[in-house]
Amino acid sequence: MSLKFRIIVIVTIILLINFAAAGYFMVANARQALDSEMESSTQLAKGLLINALPTLRFSNDLSTRLKLIVESVRDTRHIRAWFEDMQGQPLIGNEGQSEFIRKPENVPNWFIKMMEPEAVAFRRLITKGSKAYGYLVVEADPSDEVMEVWRDVMVLFWLGTFFLTLILILIYMALRQGLRPLEQLDDALEKLEKGDFSARVGTSVVKELTPIHHRFNHMAGVLEKIVVENHALAGNMLAVQETERRDLSRELHDELGPCLFGIRVDLADIERVATEHKLPEVDIKVESIKSITNHIQSLVRKMLSRLRPMTLDDLGLADALRDMIRNWRDRQPEIDWEWDFVGNCTDLPDTIQVTIYRIVQECTTNCVRHAQAKHVKVELRLETDNLKVTVTDDGIGLSENVIRGFGLIGMRERVSALGGRIAFDTEEGRGLQVRVFIPLKKDE
Repeated sequence: MSLKFRIIVIVTIILLINFAAAGYFMVANARQALDSEMESSTQLAKGLLINALPTLRFSNDLSTRLKLIVESVRDTRHIRAWFEDMQGQPLIGNEGQSEFIRKPENVPNWFIKMMEPEAVAFRRLITKGSKAYGYLVVEADPSDEVMEVWRDVMVLFWLGTFFLTLILILIYMALRQGLRPLEQLDDALEKLEKGDFSARVGTSVVKELTPIHHRFNHMAGVLEKIVVENHALAGNMLAVQETERRDLSRELHDELGPCLFGIRVDLADIERVATEHKLPEVDIKVESIKSITNHIQSLVRKMLSRLRPMTLDDLGLADALRDMIRNWRDRQPEIDWEWDFVGNCTDLPDTIQVTIYRIVQECTTNCVRHAQAKHVKVELRLETDNLKVTVTDDGIGLSENVIRGFGLIGMRERVSALGGRIAFDTEEGRGLQVRVFIPLKKDE
């Protein structure tokens, strides 16, 4: 649940409780006032009847006089009056109203029951001489008052609804404006997570968040500076490493190679002399030395290949990659090997060429050893300001823990040292695609 929703729910509950309490006290006060007013009106009507009843003794037309008395009492607010016979049948002034409370219009029954006061009634027996004619009845009629209270309650309800809606809208707008800096901070953190250390956030309109934004911008600036320095340092280290490897490879090739060749020549002469003079022991020793020499030469070739791919110096990047893939095709004919190279790579810096060669070498080796692939494609695109390399296979793909292996981490570090990016698009059981992007400076 979001913070905005939680705050709006809490405020809504508080406002509803306030409105409910206000409505309750309003109805309670109205009920108390209604009781008092009903009591007062009944007492007033009672007084009028008491003062008017003695006049019945001097009236020749009792019915007309009773009608006048009933009408005079009925003019009193919230009062109903009528005359009924001894059996309780209405004779004068009832007008068909037999219920105590006449139901107000558009007022629900539950509100009428809640507001209904205690019944207040006055009954007086009407006699003339020794003859009883019936009862003069006066009762409270709070229907008008209940209707007025209901109108007030509805006004309060609609006003409360309006202000509740208005307050919630204003709170939502304030929260949205106040939390927007946090959303910007979240977006900036996401960029940092993806490696974009140029992410910055603007000055917040919320005073409390301004220090956080300043510290974030400072942190991002420091990280960006450190990353640039690390890339430069890694690039220099890679360049120095490749230079040392090239020098060491040249020395092994130029110095140790001729020495081993000379040993092989001398051994051939010794073998010839031993054969001519029939010296079997010397021949045995010569064969042993030749075996050791062949082993040393094989080790030297492997060391030279690890230190510096000789085909890269002899053929260039594109032809060296083609030669590598052809060798794989000869050794692994069951795999369909394909390549597509676009652009002249001869002018690329030596560090970039070696890095691309090593990455393709690592990827193709993984395809053979682990991927169980049937098709491997190597693509190289040299554009004006960048170099793109893609190696795709249809093998078993990689799991999460394999993506963090040392070989793939080494590829990532090599590419990062050149300021580039590498991505591993894989789905277990559906192959792997390694995509490398290296930006090129104008002088490169």
